[in-house]
Amino acid sequence: MNYAEARHQLLLHGPGTADAAGQPLILEDGFVSCLRPYIGLQEKNFHLVMEALLTVGEGIHGALQVDRDVVQAVWSICSTGRDWGLHRGGMLQRNKLITAADTARLELWVETIEGTALRLLGGCQPHRAVVGYADYIVSVGWWTNVAFFIPLMERAVSDPELMDAIEGVVDALGKLGGLATSALPTLHEARRRLYTWYTPEDRCTEEVRACIGRAIQAIEHAGGGEPRLSAPDS
Repeated sequence: MNYAEARHQLLLHGPGTADAAGQPLILEDGFVSCLRPYIGLQEKNFHLVMEALLTVGEGIHGALQVDRDVVQAVWSICSTGRDWGLHRGGMLQRNKLITAADTARLELWVETIEGTALRLLGGCQPHRAVVGYADYIVSVGWWTNVAFFIPLMERAVSDPELMDAIEGVVDALGKLGGLATSALPTLHEARRRLYTWYTPEDRCTEEVRACIGRAIQAIEHAGGGEPRLSAPDS
């Protein structure tokens, strides 16, 4: 997915766009559209939006001027999700259409998308902004496009400025098991580094190396096979 394709995806999942003839385009089961009329949360939408967001992030994190339509699309996705699905007086809550579990999942989607967008707009490169998605992998799971995120997480592990956020990324790679086999050289290299963001520094290094060691063990024991999808695949 390139910038133009990712931009188009965000618009389709959010406020919509138009084709060359000016006809409106929007995904009928996209992030916003699935909320009204409510057809249930579609897990794939969160992962596709995150892939698109981190893809456009390559073009916006260091830009002096940001694509207005991209910002509006992300804002629309998050604001509409909150207004319709999370607010007590919102359509889904007021009419008791959404379960407590799905409310919590939608809230996590919105918070993760918002946090990632904020990091990118603040100048973070996508591999530093992937930490929120890594946390989601650990707590919920992943989808079929996970191969897009693994190289970003590898870059994050190699980045000495990521500091304590490295542990969440490392945990995510470990959770992926055999899917993250390509990350093993990066993890072994990271295990040899020193970590000094808190004192005593030897304890900091020991704890991070232990975290990395657990991930390496999980990946190596999983072998090269692909584990089943952890997140709901609807």
